Amino acid sequence: MVLPDYLGRTPLVAAMAVLLSGCASLDAMRRVEVDFTYVADLAADLAEEEYEAPAPLPKVLAELDYDAYRKIRYNADKYMWKTEGLPFSLGFFHPGFLHKDRMKVHEFTPTHEQHIRYLNEFFEFEDQSLKEAIPSSLDYAGIRLSYAVDGKNDYREVTSFLGASYFRGTGLDTRYGTSARGIAIDSGLGQPEEFPKFTEVWLGKPKLDSDAVVMYALLDGPSVTGAYEFVIRPGESTVMDVKAKLFFRDTVDSLGIAPLTSMYWRGENRSGSERDYRPEVHDADGLIVVEKENEPIWRALDLADKTRLSYFSVNQVEGFGLMQRDRNFSSYQDLEAEYHKRPSVWVEPRGDWGKGFIKLVELPTKTEFEDNVIAFWEPAVLPEKGAVLDFEYTIHWTPNGVPARYPSSVVTATRTGEDPSYPGTEVFVVDFSGIEGAELPELVAVVEGAARMVDKQVVWNPYSNSWRVLMRMEGLGEGGTAEARCQLLFPDGSNSEVWAYQWTR
Repeated sequence: MVLPDYLGRTPLVAAMAVLLSGCASLDAMRRVEVDFTYVADLAADLAEEEYEAPAPLPKVLAELDYDAYRKIRYNADKYMWKTEGLPFSLGFFHPGFLHKDRMKVHEFTPTHEQHIRYLNEFFEFEDQSLKEAIPSSLDYAGIRLSYAVDGKNDYREVTSFLGASYFRGTGLDTRYGTSARGIAIDSGLGQPEEFPKFTEVWLGKPKLDSDAVVMYALLDGPSVTGAYEFVIRPGESTVMDVKAKLFFRDTVDSLGIAPLTSMYWRGENRSGSERDYRPEVHDADGLIVVEKENEPIWRALDLADKTRLSYFSVNQVEGFGLMQRDRNFSSYQDLEAEYHKRPSVWVEPRGDWGKGFIKLVELPTKTEFEDNVIAFWEPAVLPEKGAVLDFEYTIHWTPNGVPARYPSSVVTATRTGEDPSYPGTEVFVVDFSGIEGAELPELVAVVEGAARMVDKQVVWNPYSNSWRVLMRMEGLGEGGTAEARCQLLFPDGSNSEVWAYQWTR
């Protein structure tokens, strides 16, 4: 990993860089070398102590409603580092309303660090009485990092950290969509989920020619503490190298590594019963799972009527992600949300994570404003109390396909419905990308669980230059769940990716 050049400066120059930053919010400078080991030592010491819940947010902020909170706006002209002409600028989220978690933010150089204390000049207050009532001993709800495109003064936000251990990224020409988390504890088990928090972060001050920012974070929760390192590189795709070390205070029932959370309201396979001019509404339309030496699996997402769990066993995962494949505006017709510009998020493990499984959780929801999809990798053997767990991975927030080994034929659409000619059956229509004039491939299609395959066929679709698979299935018994898969085997020896779907009846 290559760190920004400032890490090689002399102690005197490094100290002056902080002193000359001109930011009144910086507390007294403290001599300390902030690196991953430094934060890991803090996490290890913290794990030896009993968990202590954060102090409640002051009442004047905790009781703000949505409209009152919206009257506190961030001031982009006051972002740190911006007035110095640096390629990155650092802004903050104000605590209040739903944002009750707070994090202590520091700036560091190779030899020193300083706490960035709360400063209300970073914000614009429509309600001056609220501004005067806020205590100065406050910390921020989160941070937001922007990047100057092509070295100009066009700063575009590329990542934010807000709420527990949640963070998001976006390419320079995409919008925020799917989120990531530091860790997921007991997700989708029908019991209270634990949300460890990034309670403290340290950001390395960039140089004039820096193309990356290094950030460290301290995680704290009832069952686990941890140290994280983020190396954030903006571009058409924003790429984050993540390194983590976890210390377990207690055992957990489920452990999600590199968790992603997203929203799926409806798509080609679910139109929705309410009146809405938008054909599709989602941040991602499928989960991709790539295991070494096996064809990738595409699991089409759906809105769950009840909590649904899907497990994909992997011996050596090459990568996984929640993808937004459909990038046609006509599929969404939403000028405000611009779902066609939501990034795909691809997680690429570094090193061998060993045996485990990719877990997909789909939750019911009544609005499009809640994340109801969770995906993560879970080890086959969960860590015990007192265990230490290390892992590294790279996250790509990208408008492009996954940067991995990939077949030439992939799923482009999934549709479901009823056929009046065959009462009691469900029709599944899956489109695969193809090449005109190619020989007809062999279709392999199976269904397990509470359904049986009645009919299946594959035909060429000349209107979209794709292979169309049609499968008709019949439910067995009253209700239940069926797992369906299909794949195309081409005469030249190549195979499509595997389409997977969970049909809940």
